[in-house]
Amino acid sequence: MSETRADPQRAFRAGLGGREPTAPGAGPGLAEAAPGWARGANEALVLAMHRLPGLTDAKAAFETGRALRIIARLLDEVGAPARVGEQFRDNLVAAAIAHASRPGARPWGGEDTIAMFMELYHRTLGPADPAATIVERRLLAWIREELRPLPGQPRTEPRPARKKSLKLAA
Repeated sequence: MSETRADPQRAFRAGLGGREPTAPGAGPGLAEAAPGWARGANEALVLAMHRLPGLTDAKAAFETGRALRIIARLLDEVGAPARVGEQFRDNLVAAAIAHASRPGARPWGGEDTIAMFMELYHRTLGPADPAATIVERRLLAWIREELRPLPGQPRTEPRPARKKSLKLAA
């Protein structure tokens, strides 16, 4: 009896929140077609990805997709041009492939993706930026919160109840 494994590429797309490729010739390329509902150029770029070579574990791939999408949103929020997102995406692909080629390496995941982003952040804003720790902590929390089940797998634990803030008018 063989155990079925979740496909890391499907999990990556699920983590991005993107749709499954449906076009007959969608193929394995990195950016086939950007969806019209993206918030900005960088988010559109990552939502158009159908795969990220080098991903070997479905859970880690899902977290990588979540991390990549929120990083793209951050880049759009600060007005970064699409070429910044393209460079980050290309570097991420190269790092994931190189990581997967190492014998006995653990799977590339969301934490690795965030670490790469934080390197970019430090190069851009300097290592002494006090907001860096907050940004990193929030990114890590975001990739882990309310994880949806991987495609084809049932939810194993209930979602934690969200605290609703009560904002009272003064």
